[in-house]
Amino acid sequence: MNDFKMFNALGLSFKSWFRNFVPFTLLAVLLYAPVVLWIVLYDPTRASSPEDLLNKMFLWPIYFLGGISTLLSPMLTYRVIQDLNGVKVPMWTSVKFGVRGIIPAMILAIVVNILQRIPGGGIIGAVLTCVWFVAAPAAVAEQLGVAASFSRSTALTRDRRWGIFGLTFLIGLALIAMLFGWIIPMFKEVDMNLTGLRRPSLLFVGSMGVFQLFMGITQAVSYALLRQDKDGLNHADLAKVFE
Repeated sequence: MNDFKMFNALGLSFKSWFRNFVPFTLLAVLLYAPVVLWIVLYDPTRASSPEDLLNKMFLWPIYFLGGISTLLSPMLTYRVIQDLNGVKVPMWTSVKFGVRGIIPAMILAIVVNILQRIPGGGIIGAVLTCVWFVAAPAAVAEQLGVAASFSRSTALTRDRRWGIFGLTFLIGLALIAMLFGWIIPMFKEVDMNLTGLRRPSLLFVGSMGVFQLFMGITQAVSYALLRQDKDGLNHADLAKVFE
């Protein structure tokens, strides 16, 4: 068995994304389209105050984006696993298989979001993210129920959670660097009436969208590597579970 390696997971995630750049990106664009349309079409003059405008042009879209992005990991799992096996499969088939993992993915997102709103909850949320990192892919690949998928993820990630933390930390660090180096300075240039909020909001949503897409790919790749690590399954064996 091969131990789960953080940089191996990161490298395979990049390779899988590049090999499937068009279908993965199109799926993300389709899911994020309502958010983008809202920002583009919303009339700023309808806002009752600068704070109201900020909520509707920035905070609401981010919350919606965070919720809808939970669909990515389960919908990508089948395609990613087959790609690791060197096989191309229809994107639509991957989306259909992904229905199995939607509820676990949404539960994890909701729990982490709630925890982030309470003192010290961010640390607990980070721990749970590492423990349940592959719950959605496990539900998709192994046809598990909600409770069973979380239990399966707990077992698969045991003794590998520092590697998963490092993986998510590096991805998050790249996003933070981009936000502070590019997006946030654009917000500082917006005047007090927030009349120029649309462009930085779109760029922020786009950045978050790319981050969430790559994180979804990484979850699927991590699941495959953890199965190889813990169960001794190679990519070909894992791909057979869908047959």
